[in-house]
Amino acid sequence: MEWLHIPVLLEELVSSVKIEKNKQNIIVDCTLWLGWHAKKVIEKMNPSDIFIWFDADIRNLKLAKENLKWINEKVKKIFINSNFVNLKQELEKININEITWIYYDLWISSLHIDEPERWFSFRFDWPLDMRFDTSIWFPASHIVNTYKEIELTKVFRDYWEDSASKKIALKIIEKRKTWFRFKTTKELADLIDETTKFPKTKTRIFQALRIETNKEIENLEKSLKDAIDLLQTAWTIFVISFHSLEDRVVKNTLRNESRDCICSDIICTCKHTKQIQILTKKPILPSKKEESLNPRSRSAKARSAIKC
Repeated sequence: MEWLHIPVLLEELVSSVKIEKNKQNIIVDCTLWLGWHAKKVIEKMNPSDIFIWFDADIRNLKLAKENLKWINEKVKKIFINSNFVNLKQELEKININEITWIYYDLWISSLHIDEPERWFSFRFDWPLDMRFDTSIWFPASHIVNTYKEIELTKVFRDYWEDSASKKIALKIIEKRKTWFRFKTTKELADLIDETTKFPKTKTRIFQALRIETNKEIENLEKSLKDAIDLLQTAWTIFVISFHSLEDRVVKNTLRNESRDCICSDIICTCKHTKQIQILTKKPILPSKKEESLNPRSRSAKARSAIKC
């Protein structure tokens, strides 16, 4: 099962990449996965250019290295095993303070979905983990076993707005009162099945847990702001999201950074400075052909902006 992940909006992303012939291009891929977007981008680059890859999942990083090592060999390739929330710090370590282009593909890769040992699916009885990077933070079981009812309800409601959020949170608390501790995906899935018969609820609860476990929303917001700070003038940020909550963060961040004022005072007190110009007034969506070839692309939206 070699490379199962099908890149979404590949042509749209690659066609937006601008490569200058008379300068060193420094491009950052914040979500490497298996490197399919990266492969096409690197093919466009000059021999003196630098391509930097971030991935919090060491396994994805190793697979991508194998997939990409023979692509445009003269381009310097730097692999960074870290979450993109650490973008600025990690680039500072390698003495890079400015970049020319940066992009994000925010969906979890098909490896995470399709392989049971990745522990993201409730179709299998596996540890309730859900971390991209198993060396940091707490697993999903920590959230289920320690969060209070109000905290669990907030996670389920804020990240997927499921009507059964409070009911499921209460059921988890009741179960914990018997000294039961959730350790596997099946244990949580069974509890959800006992609580509601609505088929999408289980998927929503597990995805909400994944988002909370990996701090995906807050990390994304911070990383986007850092990415915009790092961009050189007249260079671009490109973001592909798959979840309405993520798209909202992307849209709001780009909108705020395209304004001179983001406060609501009559006389501006925020001293905010416009940094970007939005290139996509409406998000880029997959074509009907892409949707038919890759159903997972249907929820994808891409937004981009250029540094002022």
